[in-house]
Amino acid sequence: METRTVDIAASAAIVLGGVAVAFIHYYGGSPGSPEGRFAALGFASPFIGAGLLALVGTRREHPALLLAAGVALIPMSVLSIVLIPLIIPAVLLIVHALQKQFDPRDLAVPALLALSLVTALAVLVFHQDPATWSTPEGGGGSSDIVTTSEAALAISATVAVVLIAAVRPVRPRSR
Repeated sequence: METRTVDIAASAAIVLGGVAVAFIHYYGGSPGSPEGRFAALGFASPFIGAGLLALVGTRREHPALLLAAGVALIPMSVLSIVLIPLIIPAVLLIVHALQKQFDPRDLAVPALLALSLVTALAVLVFHQDPATWSTPEGGGGSSDIVTTSEAALAISATVAVVLIAAVRPVRPRSR
């Protein structure tokens, strides 16, 4: 199978995995929780962003973006056992990126883009937001919920990463 096809399939699998994360986050939450659709989208956005970053890298023939997407996805995927399968397409992207020729100077911006995705998810996961709630059937509490502002930050960071990758000039490769 052609490398480009595998890269597109891996990228699409990551995007679909991110969409699945949104559904799991939304439907797997506690009844009455203050987290809603926007929080679920915010939590999933760094994963979707990694897949889109890889798609942009494939489309623009920019292997450093593939490498950045794969490397970013590794630490993001070890947060939960549900996310572990995303390591497979991440490794495929890393291997394919390393097989292609690119100037190491082209890694600076993709590395910052990858770090932005990881940081956006880390803010959601490691920032403590205690909350309690009650419903007619009971109640609940959490030491860490995804707030609207955190979700907005994660979504904004993800959109910025994808836009920068899509419009940033790429140095022509020497043949």
